[in-house]
Amino acid sequence: MGGQAGPSAADIVFSVKTFVAAMLAYWIALRFDLSRPFWAVGTVYIIAHPLAGAITSKAVYRLLGTVIGGVMTVILVPNLVNAPELLSFAIAAWVGLCVFVSLLDRTPRSYVFLLGGYTVLLAGLPLVTAPENAFDTAVSRVEEIGLGIICAALVSRVVFPRHAGPVLTARVDGWLGNAARLARDALLGERQAGDAVRERRRLAADAVDMRAFATHVGYDTAGSPAMADLLRALQQRMILLLPLVSAIEDHVAGLRRDGALDAATLAVLREAADWLAAGEASEAAAERLQGSIDRLEAAGAAHPAWAGLLLANLARRLRDLVALWQDCRALRADLASGAMRSPRARRAVAATGRPDLHLDVGMAALSGFATTLAVLIGCVLWIATGWADGVTVPQIAGVFCCLLAGMDDPVPAMRKFMVFVLLAAAVSFVYQFAVFPMVDSFLPLAASLGVLLIPAGVLLAIPARYLVGMSICVNVPFMLTLQSRLTLDAAAFLNGNIALVLAIMLAMLTASLVRSVGAAASARRLLHVGWARIAEAASRRRPPDHARLQQRLLDTLGLLAPRLAAATRESDLLASDLLRDLRAGLNITTLQRERRQLPGPPGARIDALLAQLADHYRGARAVTGAGLAELVEAVDACLAAVAAHAGRPAREAVLTLAGLRQALDPAAPAPRYREALAGRQAA
Repeated sequence: MGGQAGPSAADIVFSVKTFVAAMLAYWIALRFDLSRPFWAVGTVYIIAHPLAGAITSKAVYRLLGTVIGGVMTVILVPNLVNAPELLSFAIAAWVGLCVFVSLLDRTPRSYVFLLGGYTVLLAGLPLVTAPENAFDTAVSRVEEIGLGIICAALVSRVVFPRHAGPVLTARVDGWLGNAARLARDALLGERQAGDAVRERRRLAADAVDMRAFATHVGYDTAGSPAMADLLRALQQRMILLLPLVSAIEDHVAGLRRDGALDAATLAVLREAADWLAAGEASEAAAERLQGSIDRLEAAGAAHPAWAGLLLANLARRLRDLVALWQDCRALRADLASGAMRSPRARRAVAATGRPDLHLDVGMAALSGFATTLAVLIGCVLWIATGWADGVTVPQIAGVFCCLLAGMDDPVPAMRKFMVFVLLAAAVSFVYQFAVFPMVDSFLPLAASLGVLLIPAGVLLAIPARYLVGMSICVNVPFMLTLQSRLTLDAAAFLNGNIALVLAIMLAMLTASLVRSVGAAASARRLLHVGWARIAEAASRRRPPDHARLQQRLLDTLGLLAPRLAAATRESDLLASDLLRDLRAGLNITTLQRERRQLPGPPGARIDALLAQLADHYRGARAVTGAGLAELVEAVDACLAAVAAHAGRPAREAVLTLAGLRQALDPAAPAPRYREALAGRQAA
């Protein structure tokens, strides 16, 4: 896709294709005398996307949502025909419910619920005063939207189709390249801590964002059915790399600070860095590296003092890193070929579980309520004033609340969109009263529209300019009410556009009063969600699900990263590192499992530590870092107590406690009881 530097040739081709699809839909709508052809034109631009698979998935979801909305219109309107106020309330409640449900489905599939909601809003509200047209109106909307969808999908696939595979491969290669550099810097200690934290957050956000590609790939005819499974497996392993890199960085830094980073360890770290830099998943090279890591782990096990524990844990993390990187390279190779060929990729896909995503039920409910409230206020204004065009106010206010429901604070976007809407209104006025009167057939009409819509369509392909392109390409056809005959009713034109501006103002007012929370407040909520999950893991009697906690916290980190990027430099949020908290949580789940094999005083000491950890993450101390020194002292005391016992369970618990200590405070000085730690050899 294009970027800030300007449109590419692919962006221009995309715009021309979209315009051709829009005009094809318009021509067919005129030929079959559909009541509102501009719905077909607008639909083409609403679902427009540079990738063929993405436009097909959006088309399928939009058509399904439109059908659901049409059915709901036919159900609601005839049954509430004699109570306009109750019908308005029922429609508003339905739209709010659809927004709520859509926000609980964090996939492109959520578009189905949004369309099911605001299709009723757009098709049903005008029927409050004309309920006898309910069935015909619902069928017309489905026909017109379906026509736009078919034309958009057909042109996208037939004319210079742009498939998701190459774009996806480029994104994956870029991510893996950045991750490899981050891992090499962690191994060699060549990156500042603050820079590493910011880079890990960015990679987490990119990896979580890539999840939507799995949906688009599934609808791309150029890809095999296996591609979606390969991408899901790869995406999960990509985000699992991040806590590993964080742990390696802290362990290497701890060894260096304690003067325990000897030549042999440095040689293994350099070998691992060179292996990552080579970019190959060679089994022979991986086996040689695994041998070096085994020797490093043996050296750590032979010295159970603090440096030995760090070495042993570092070796385990390096082994996990090698295995994960091999999985990523194998999955990436099969993804590029479009077929699941390597045994490693097959095993990785088979081991991939369903993603456990963070769902903010509270914010979803608040967004649904804000949408319902905006529609109801608009309906009151419409019914109370008797203004014929007033129906546009609740309709468009509701649509805006639907489309921007996922934003922390939609008001700035609405404010910016209003500027573009006013621009579109001015352009539409010129077309309606200056250009169209000089047009006498379809081809000149299409050519005149192309002068505007083709340049504006290019902006749809540029993420930074998408809002401008969408406001022009979608609003102009609707403002012009493109039909079979020209209408030169200035009063109707002005009334419609005044209602549109009022609708946006109503949406802004409702959002600012009810649901605008801002990026900082949303980030704080996500941090508290992550800490609450860690506290829950620490307080459970039974060992929690290790993989599930890891997935949920990594997903939360991906959502948190772009919000932290928007925080001011003075914000205390920037001091947080959810990856370290995640590592603490994973060590807690492991400790819960190992505690069951350690009865008596060691088990009681672990229980007390788990209770203290639960209190730490449950309270405000996780935000401020207060009490962290006391928590590290409690870990040290637990380390000493468990290290005094022989046997494999005790050794595993000691290693887990050492990993937990590094996650909680990697800058803490080495424990002061080296003699206690050195008192026993592993069984």
